[in-house]
Amino acid sequence: MNIHPTALVDSAARIGEGAVIGPWCVIGPRAAIGQGCVIGPYAQVDWAEIGDGAQVGAKSIIGGDPQIYRWKSVDSWVKVGEGALVNEMTIVHRSMYEGGATEIGPRCYVMSQVHIGHDCALDEEVTVTTLAGLSGHVRVGPRAVIGGAAGVHQFVRIGEMAMVGGMSRIVQDVAPFFTVVGAPARAEGLNTYALKKYSIPPAERLELKRAYKTLARSGLSLAGAIEAIGRDQPQTGPVARLRAFLLESERGVTL
Repeated sequence: MNIHPTALVDSAARIGEGAVIGPWCVIGPRAAIGQGCVIGPYAQVDWAEIGDGAQVGAKSIIGGDPQIYRWKSVDSWVKVGEGALVNEMTIVHRSMYEGGATEIGPRCYVMSQVHIGHDCALDEEVTVTTLAGLSGHVRVGPRAVIGGAAGVHQFVRIGEMAMVGGMSRIVQDVAPFFTVVGAPARAEGLNTYALKKYSIPPAERLELKRAYKTLARSGLSLAGAIEAIGRDQPQTGPVARLRAFLLESERGVTL
């Protein structure tokens, strides 16, 4: 390991082989930093488990207390997956629940000056762009993208491969594979770039396009659109995952 002489590293912290701790970092006693991690200058890490090969940018705070009125301190965590990149001046707050964790999945790419609130969970390969803010309890599916300066209300779910446009205001769930834009946000089509990038077959892309039209352009209620998709389209692959997401929605869906 390579620990800069100006860094303050508690003797109880666990530092993996090959990790680099930069100048003026503060690593608390409840930190566990994996092999090959890089912690940038002035970063603060405590109540956190950082997976192998992950990076934390300069002046970021990983494991800060949740922003809740009258919160009573409990042992809780932030978990950052292997190979994740958390850029400069980002703040990730730990869970409000004893034994709980705010989670950033493997290979996520979190750009600078992002806020990820307590009890959020980002699945693998999620991208969160500069100045975006996620309130508490937000769930983000794999390979979704959240654009710059977007704001996401607490308890919102964002589905797999969804795209949230920059400066959007998200107050309801974002369906998998959808692109949403605006304040408040509205559906603007499918995230065709991601569908092609992640090799969704053309036939399945066509089925998703049909499902999108049923949901967003048919004039049916959400319940009616879900029923129509279940009746008229194959219940396998991406369409099945889309319908399952819709059936689980408690906040309504951005359409």
